Amino acid sequence: MRRRRGSKISAWVAAVLLASSPPALAAGPALLVEGLAGVDAPRMHAISEAVARYRSVVELLPSPPLGVSPEQAAIEGRGQAVRLALVRARKKESEALWDDCVREVAGVMSDAIEVIATTGELTLLRDLHVQAGICMSLADQAPGARLHFLTAALLDESPPQTGLHRQEAERAQAEARDEILARPRGKLRIVTDPPGARVLIDGREIAGTTPLDADVRLGDHFVTLQRFRYESNTEQRFLQPFGLVRVNLEPARRSTLSDQLAAISSGRQPAALPDELWLAQAVWSRAEQVLTVARAEGAMGGYRMSLVEGATGKLVRSATVPAQADSTSLRRAVCDVLGETCEVSRGIPWYVWPLAGAVVVGGVITTAVILENNRDTRFCPPAGCR
Repeated sequence: MRRRRGSKISAWVAAVLLASSPPALAAGPALLVEGLAGVDAPRMHAISEAVARYRSVVELLPSPPLGVSPEQAAIEGRGQAVRLALVRARKKESEALWDDCVREVAGVMSDAIEVIATTGELTLLRDLHVQAGICMSLADQAPGARLHFLTAALLDESPPQTGLHRQEAERAQAEARDEILARPRGKLRIVTDPPGARVLIDGREIAGTTPLDADVRLGDHFVTLQRFRYESNTEQRFLQPFGLVRVNLEPARRSTLSDQLAAISSGRQPAALPDELWLAQAVWSRAEQVLTVARAEGAMGGYRMSLVEGATGKLVRSATVPAQADSTSLRRAVCDVLGETCEVSRGIPWYVWPLAGAVVVGGVITTAVILENNRDTRFCPPAGCR
């Protein structure tokens, strides 16, 4: 029985034609298209349609509701655990169980540092260091007690209350405070990338935003930097008067943006600048980049398209669309700003037809040869041919 080869020939032709067809839409970062003041709706619609040929265009999501995020709930739980441990440590001190008191404090010290990093609850960390110093002093661990007293004095230079602990322990605390007050004090320069961050040193906010100068005492301090659309940064740093601190801020995670946007919409935080706000809303809406369209300056008019990174706000590319641009010019400008190659030929390119024709002719010749070679082939019954 002869085999049919027409389907194979068709498959070869289809493969050639598919290979010559225009490429699929580029799988680039998802975009939010934002029209600024002065851009008419028809022009924005045309630009959005052109962008959608090459990128996934997202819609703005509503602002997240105000509530307690899982991260906030976890921090609150850890803060409560630190407070309970402090209560137990004070009870151990009253029972003269110095070693047990030290263990209670040491077990939650790292949690207390995380709490102050998020909430700025200075008094909790200070009281924990004071309690550790008191119990270690009474347990004849003077070197360790001194380190805790020094840290507590740096966190809060005000005179400590007296009469709450044994005299020898309070005396060691006072000596550590005197040592801290004897250290030099002066201005420290704090710079962030990007600028505009709030600064808290040991839980106390410094007036202004970065870059700024802060009055500091020589020693280890907890420095917190906060900026809209960026993660809060808290680190224990050794600060020197007349020194310089540089910090690169990390773009905010989506969960952080949720908390920030909810705080603004509820009035708990002041409103952000318009440019900052729509960048945050874009990332919240899962857009990686934002394409803004604005009226171009100058006598020629037209529109200016700017592509920026959603997380950082940094400009990627820009292009200008003439005021009277036709669909082809508009599409070319969109491709330029997106960094896409969009010169798509209409129909099948000329150079494909000879190749396709050669395949078809070759298939016909092959079929003819097969038919010629098998022209005497006959189908015989089981009994055989006569």
